[in-house]
Amino acid sequence: MQSADTEQLTAAQLERYGLILGPGPGPQQSLDFEAPAYPFGHRLKNCRLGAFTYFNAAGQTSAYRVQFGRYSQIGESSIIGPPEHPQDWFSNHPFAFTRPSLMPAIYRTQEFRRLGPDESEGPSYVNTVVNETFVGHEAYIGVGCFVRRGVRIGNGAVIGARSVVTKEVAPYTVVAGAPARVVKMRHTEKVVERFLKLEWWKYDLAPFKNDVDFSKVEATLDFFEQKLADGLLKPFEPKTYRLTAHGAARRLERLPAPMRFA
Repeated sequence: MQSADTEQLTAAQLERYGLILGPGPGPQQSLDFEAPAYPFGHRLKNCRLGAFTYFNAAGQTSAYRVQFGRYSQIGESSIIGPPEHPQDWFSNHPFAFTRPSLMPAIYRTQEFRRLGPDESEGPSYVNTVVNETFVGHEAYIGVGCFVRRGVRIGNGAVIGARSVVTKEVAPYTVVAGAPARVVKMRHTEKVVERFLKLEWWKYDLAPFKNDVDFSKVEATLDFFEQKLADGLLKPFEPKTYRLTAHGAARRLERLPAPMRFA
């Protein structure tokens, strides 16, 4: 891992590295991102953003330990992958399972420091349960959604506004409601198979932006499938960074390779 910049970076300075921030709490603890990424001022804690991931600049979205694929789009005022407390323990209060590094604010009082676990004790409940939530490439999450921790949202899926997502959403499926249910597919089964085989988000489409009409699905698939077969569709390899943030202090490091997506 190479150090790209070790000073305390402002939002304006981070923009030079392809990270677009704005007013609000912004990234917390750690954020891995491929440039460009547009989290604006939303509260993202220990997340990973694929290139061109875009959050609506309005409202306030919170995401915890979420892997966002490339080109994913997130509406405002959503909660994605929030922490869950153990309901089968003696107590589900943080005094039973947290650590100073996980909830530093709660340890500010002498009373909680006396009661709560020390950092040196064994793994926290937070580190022993399903931790990561996955939002697929080009997935779209509407305004005001709730996505349970550990859920996988497939590539190209669409989550309707104010939906409550508690289980896996298949690729290119449109779901809505509380709990979210399948409404329809974005495309026919055959077209979805072509999208999943092509995996266009892996490639640099920029050289061909004037050669296709993106409103015409099958014609565009035909075009890029042929370019891939001809060896003319090259991998997209964005610069990738890790931003660590503690309050106003920010440090940026260059990662050696683009992210791998589960």
